[in-house]
Amino acid sequence: MKPTCLIPCLSVVLFSAALTSCKLLETKEAPDSGFNPPTTATKNTRAAFLQEVWVSPAYQGTAVSQKFKSVYFAPVNTQHMAKQSWWQAQTPLRQNDLAQDTRKIATRLRHEFMTAVANHPAHKMKLALSPGPDTLVIELALVELVPSKAFWNAASTAAGFAVPGAGYLSMAGRGSIAIEGRARNGADNSIIATFKDRRTDKVAPVNLGKYTWYHGAEQNISEWAAEFASFLNTKPDETIKRTSRVTLKPW
Repeated sequence: MKPTCLIPCLSVVLFSAALTSCKLLETKEAPDSGFNPPTTATKNTRAAFLQEVWVSPAYQGTAVSQKFKSVYFAPVNTQHMAKQSWWQAQTPLRQNDLAQDTRKIATRLRHEFMTAVANHPAHKMKLALSPGPDTLVIELALVELVPSKAFWNAASTAAGFAVPGAGYLSMAGRGSIAIEGRARNGADNSIIATFKDRRTDKVAPVNLGKYTWYHGAEQNISEWAAEFASFLNTKPDETIKRTSRVTLKPW
């Protein structure tokens, strides 16, 4: 191997090792949108993949499948999106484009959650077509959607092949997505849990996937869906962990 070929390889190794433990990658919680009622977060080690969770005492310490036989995912709420400062800073024309993007992402969010539950190997929870007895109702709200900044990501991709650590540039261009959610007992419509989570695009030494505006958001949605499906189907003593914000995959 030529010495010059070692540069990108060394860049990947050093970049990943440095960022895996870097606090700069920790995603801050999004401000409360007003979608959920005020609650005090409860300690929930099982739902480690979410930043904040509140669970009614009557439902703590038990598997979801012991309380419910099916789950219904309501259409995703997007009414709180326009309140975010990033959205308000855009031109009216771009705000219209963002509204269309939001509807598409919201549809994708619901579809992936439903698909993940339907395809989970444990099959402890069935999909319901409507709320009702023995049904867990999940209401999701998309409260933040910031696309990747193509300019910064293109720069980091080009530089990342030759300059060790140049992948740091991609952090300036990472998009973000945030959701809030609440779970209801389908029998009486009472709220039994609330949660929220915000994720930024993963950081990679070469960001080929970041050339698309919502690649990072789509990746985060897929991970949320898989984690949530596992949470619904696992035992009370099993922990669903949060995925790393660093990846070696260039897409």
